[in-house]
Amino acid sequence: MRKKVLIFPSGAENALEINEAIKYSIHVEVIPASGRNDYSELIYENEVRKLPFLNELNFIEDLNKLIEKDKIDLIFPTDDTASLFLVENASIINAKILSADFKTNLVCRYKKETYTLFKDEFFCPQIYLKVLEEEEYPIFSKPDVGQGSQGVQLIKSKKHHESLIDNNDLIFVEYLPGKEYTIDCFTDRYGELLFSGIRERAEVKMGISFRSREVYLTDEVKQIAEKINSKLGFQGLWFFQLKEDCNGHLKLLEVSTRTAGTMGFFRHKGVNLPLLTIYDALGMDVEIFKYGYELELFRVTKNKFKYGLEYDTVYVDYDDTLIVNGKVNIVLMSFIYQCKNNGKIVKLITKHGSKLHMSLNFYSISPSLFDEIIVLKMEDKKSDYIESHKAIFIDNWFVERREVRLAKDMPVFDVDTVESLIKN
Repeated sequence: MRKKVLIFPSGAENALEINEAIKYSIHVEVIPASGRNDYSELIYENEVRKLPFLNELNFIEDLNKLIEKDKIDLIFPTDDTASLFLVENASIINAKILSADFKTNLVCRYKKETYTLFKDEFFCPQIYLKVLEEEEYPIFSKPDVGQGSQGVQLIKSKKHHESLIDNNDLIFVEYLPGKEYTIDCFTDRYGELLFSGIRERAEVKMGISFRSREVYLTDEVKQIAEKINSKLGFQGLWFFQLKEDCNGHLKLLEVSTRTAGTMGFFRHKGVNLPLLTIYDALGMDVEIFKYGYELELFRVTKNKFKYGLEYDTVYVDYDDTLIVNGKVNIVLMSFIYQCKNNGKIVKLITKHGSKLHMSLNFYSISPSLFDEIIVLKMEDKKSDYIESHKAIFIDNWFVERREVRLAKDMPVFDVDTVESLIKN
């Protein structure tokens, strides 16, 4: 029986990586949940369940109701606050939390706790508790509670430091101008660190790595990973970040128990950390093999669309729509299979002529993919063969789209907009 895994909050950036990592597993069914109405409802196969915010009094009660209703086995928290809260209340939550123990989550959530734990280690950055002399600047200030580079400021002067020194929510650390690295890790339920993989955050925007590549895992980085693992109680995936100081020495930025948004880098090298975390939580022993080929990850922003229309039938053209420039339109094919998976009717409507089946065969497209194939004469109007109730029409040619739109008053789409109809 497939284990049901609740991803919460499902709209977080790294929630998408968890979904991509586990959604094809025959052992897992993904159930998303969120306190917000966001784009995640366009991503997941299952409907996004609604939960209150963590700070609402009825959160745990509603969470347990959801667990009972959907028979949730495991909960994958996607941000540090959610991890800490869920682990702290694990004894009254009726599903297993995929995270480290409470002490570890607490240390990782607050940078002051992190730096206090590792203050005697060579990789801990210098912490400043008082205002410095003018020549000792610049330094960094960062929120005690935060992640990535969010809220970080470069303090360039004594005056600037004095204006912030009484803010107990900030921590002041040495200036680290060098390269930045994320080390993705996996610790099994016996406390053994089975994997450490280092990637350079080559291009960082909004605290997110938009370009990553693997670099050599040095003995120094291995030593840091082992030291962190020995002092904290991880189970499953986790990561930490390092940055070079003025002399090129690596210093600790943060440690986290959650999935990193770019953790998919190592998934594409054979190390699926979210799925390994699930297997370990279920008491399965795992082995890890990383592929040796070179890989570079680039991240781009991507639009998702939510249409205010319902349809159960799709009419799609052939020439320059399903087949474009002598090639199969793989985006449109993906949409057609989405329709088939969801029980929608797909009809091919074309003026291609009598050799249509030969052409379909040439492109390895089975005629059985379509619920009906409508072959028209050149002088025919497509609108005469279309039932418009809860239907949409896809055609590359404006003249045909206009004719159907005016005659049937129904939604029509050009080939460049089909991608917006694909849900996940």
